Amino acid sequence: MNEQEQTIDLRTLFRVFTGHIIPIASVTLFAAAVGFVLAFFIVPKQYKSETLMYVENSSSARDDASSININDINAAQKLVNTCQILFTSDYVFGELNEAFGGVYTNEKLSNMIKISSVNSTEVLRISVNTGSPAESYDVATKFSELAVKEFKRIIKGGSIETVSPPTYPQKHDFPSLTKFTLIGAAAGLVAVYIFFLLKEMLDIKVKPEDDLAMIYDIPVFAEIVDFGEAEKSGGKYLRYSAHGSGRSGDEFYPDGGEDPGNEGTVRQ
Repeated sequence: MNEQEQTIDLRTLFRVFTGHIIPIASVTLFAAAVGFVLAFFIVPKQYKSETLMYVENSSSARDDASSININDINAAQKLVNTCQILFTSDYVFGELNEAFGGVYTNEKLSNMIKISSVNSTEVLRISVNTGSPAESYDVATKFSELAVKEFKRIIKGGSIETVSPPTYPQKHDFPSLTKFTLIGAAAGLVAVYIFFLLKEMLDIKVKPEDDLAMIYDIPVFAEIVDFGEAEKSGGKYLRYSAHGSGRSGDEFYPDGGEDPGNEGTVRQ
């Protein structure tokens, strides 16, 4: 019984989709267009500049490769976590703000600059997001210089080197036209489908014969034909008398005419 109910539910879901395919497709395309317009015209564009820096626990590690061991690597990875705290201090942000003439606040710089470890290694990623490619590049360049200066001022035994200099953004990093369009289409599809599904579930009228079989768990052997609707759609009927003779459906009186001779009507 559970398996039968699951099959019926899936058929109902499919029927709702196919029965409203045109409005569902229309709303989906409209929502996708809205997502595209938002990404292209409305949502402010953000440009990202990134730089990678390598942190070492010992400044003499490069001179004597044999001295590098797992403890040095673990210490360097922990040092990366320390750098994330040092480089986002009020002191560094204050120096950075002063370098740009005091146009920023510490809160704004904190939102612009993100520092993270690359896959839990000794490599430090510094990314700067602003509304201008030139601004992102300039801030990333100056911040990386201050980061090296702060590292040498605080941490005496280690070293830090630039792996790749700040990049100049050639295109915006956010928003993505593809992602916004797909998200809009998915949101529109789900919303309009749920609407029609709820409408179907809240409709208490019994429509296809499968609904009766599902409600009462009994097979349906016959159904009463709506002759008025069938006549509008061009349906033809035969009348059968008690002796088995058939006549054209044109002689049937659907509006209450007399049915002589114990006759019945079947659809042809």
